[in-house]
Amino acid sequence: MTSAGGYAQAEERHGLFQDALADWANDDVLHTKEARAALGAKHPAALRVLDWPELRALFARYDPPATRHGRRDRRFGLFSVGLAALGLALAMASPLAIGAERAIEIVAAVLIVAGLAMMAVHKLGAQAKARSLAHRFGAERVRALYFQAVINNLDLVSRAMTDDDALAAWKQARARTLSHLPRPEDLPGQVPALAAPVADDAEAWVVPDWSQPPQPPSPSRELDLLLSLLRGQRLDAQIDYVERKLSASLGAPGQRAAVARVMSRLLLAVAAATGAIAAVLVLAMGRAPLDTDVKLALEVTVGCVVAVVALGVINDDRLLAGDAGRYAAYFTAVSNARASFDAGGVAEKQAALRDAEVVCYRDLRAFIAGHWRAR
Repeated sequence: MTSAGGYAQAEERHGLFQDALADWANDDVLHTKEARAALGAKHPAALRVLDWPELRALFARYDPPATRHGRRDRRFGLFSVGLAALGLALAMASPLAIGAERAIEIVAAVLIVAGLAMMAVHKLGAQAKARSLAHRFGAERVRALYFQAVINNLDLVSRAMTDDDALAAWKQARARTLSHLPRPEDLPGQVPALAAPVADDAEAWVVPDWSQPPQPPSPSRELDLLLSLLRGQRLDAQIDYVERKLSASLGAPGQRAAVARVMSRLLLAVAAATGAIAAVLVLAMGRAPLDTDVKLALEVTVGCVVAVVALGVINDDRLLAGDAGRYAAYFTAVSNARASFDAGGVAEKQAALRDAEVVCYRDLRAFIAGHWRAR
């Protein structure tokens, strides 16, 4: 695989049940010590211009909370499903508890209702979803600032590799850009607007003035190295990430969407069949609704319906299918940018990197829109 910093290569196929992102290092902005050590060992001159401690600190304000909120949101959904599943298991076992059937049925009903209520809260909880998406948007804007600052100052950054005065000027220039980042506390309220379509590609640029491309820098050995590293950090890293997301692993959105869809249809078919059996037992065969066989058929019917709802909470197949389609389009766009980068000179490489920034921003907004609508 290609690491996020683009410094290591390894050939590996990801199995059906393996997490395709388990060993993927999200270090493209050099926020890990390992990434900085790897770059410093090979290109120390590049490390002194690409390492940005202040931005790394800001990234830490956004990225870990985004991950925590996402995991907590998923744990909440799993807990709600677990409650409902436990209730269903008790309900189906209640006929075996001779003398305590009624008590177990009441407990089972309470657990099922509690689980379904939690699923509804999980599905409709706009505030928690807005907070999670806000942190993800903030993290990606910090990431974008890292690359956009370099792309719009290629000449200065390449000179700063060997010139101390240029290095000081570069650090001053990049420090001035930090004020353009959104404040974490403001972002949750902006999520509904961010879920709207992108009106103008100029929105992709963290600093508005960057929407106008600068003149291409003069060729130099330092510039060649800088562009090569940017290719690895911005283009190769994104392609590697998306390839993993599009893999055959059940952790990939497309595969999970297909499995969720098949399981939902199967469970609905079972629910319809057992519901029909219960109706036949009562209407055609004269069984009482509280007879054991009727109750068992109805419990299976309810269990299958709850399981379908649970799949919608944990693995919304429409959201996952949308993610898979978005990843496929993103992969094509970034691959095209990399092809343009590889085929051209300095001006074309600069243009390809700028195109990638627009592609990344549009994908980010599509991610926000898809997950906000699916809440």
